[in-house]
Amino acid sequence: MNSMIVTRFAPSPTGHLHIGGARTALFSFLHAKHNNGKFLLRMEDTDMARSKTEFAESIVNDLKWLGLNWDNEEIPFQTQRMALYKPFEDFLIKKNFAYVNEGAIYLRGADDVEDFVILKSDGIPTFHFAVVIDDHLTGVTDVIRGVDHLTNTKKHLLIYKYLKLPAPKYFHVPLIVDENSQPLSKRRNDANVAYYKDNYYFPEAIINSLARMGWGYQNQEIFSIEELIRLFEIGKVTKSPAKLDLKKINWINAQYMKKANLADLEKFEFESVTKLIAKAKVDSHSQTLVGLLQQKAFGVKDLDDLCRPFVGNIEPQKPAQQEDADFILNNAEDILSVLNSIEDWSVIQIEQIMRNYINQKNIELKELAQVVRRALTNQDKSLDLFTLIFYVGKNEVVNRLRNVLNIIK
Repeated sequence: MNSMIVTRFAPSPTGHLHIGGARTALFSFLHAKHNNGKFLLRMEDTDMARSKTEFAESIVNDLKWLGLNWDNEEIPFQTQRMALYKPFEDFLIKKNFAYVNEGAIYLRGADDVEDFVILKSDGIPTFHFAVVIDDHLTGVTDVIRGVDHLTNTKKHLLIYKYLKLPAPKYFHVPLIVDENSQPLSKRRNDANVAYYKDNYYFPEAIINSLARMGWGYQNQEIFSIEELIRLFEIGKVTKSPAKLDLKKINWINAQYMKKANLADLEKFEFESVTKLIAKAKVDSHSQTLVGLLQQKAFGVKDLDDLCRPFVGNIEPQKPAQQEDADFILNNAEDILSVLNSIEDWSVIQIEQIMRNYINQKNIELKELAQVVRRALTNQDKSLDLFTLIFYVGKNEVVNRLRNVLNIIK
């Protein structure tokens, strides 16, 4: 028996990589690496009618994006290994553990396992048979999969018994469910890894989120991959179903956003982010601004929206709400006068003078901030009012407020 722990991830290329499959791959990867073992990848494509090359390529690309690198150089496909199954099939028939019925080969059941097909009438091995032979031939010692495979495991152990082969250890992890504790539909966009890749999440954040779906360490929320490898124990995975919580995933992604360096952000190639980073490389003022915006954003796409008002012209828009338009009509000239009077253009000075104005006019800061923020950025979300005004710059703030005022008039 191989003393080194060898795990595998063996998806069927009949669809894109599901979030449950990705977690199985992660747990298999972590279990192997925690024990200085190997993690293998193969494709179980015996469902020839539904298996497609593009799905296999998609799964491979998603695993690479997640950073779950496998240790085998070539990825085996079951349909390319048909000859390997024949000796085992012949042995089972010879020993009367299997029999032919209407062209298909059945394995004889035992105990609470009924007879089941191991080779279809077209000569293609079923999942049950191929998976056992593949695991044996590749030296797999530990199999991690969902609890929905419990009944399959009984069949697989019976095949091992008949073939007189050592069986791997089986670990069954809980399923991932939705917010209502129902099985996670594969039709949900966010149930596939591609959703997170296409929406520019940090792959490290998705790895972190997957690890927390059924496993944890003390009260820690954020883990590097090195920490996960060091701390992960398959025996500590909970028995209860894990929920897919998009709010929690977004929160974790925001933590990675907060600490991302400029090189991390540049990789995503978003226009406004790239422009502001170009400034940040030569200007500490802009570098500070990028850092402040990172604290507000939950993802790179969000960060790009937040950067836009600081790197280009903002097309003035008439306020959607009449009360906002009225506020600007009644206060814009006074605000412009106040802003123009500021000689020391600093956040501290801007806040002091603006607060004096607010107190004199008996205006709510929240109301002023909301209207001015929209006028300066065309957005509801940005930095706090005084910091926003400072970084947009005196001339640009005056121009943008004046443009919005002119549109309303």
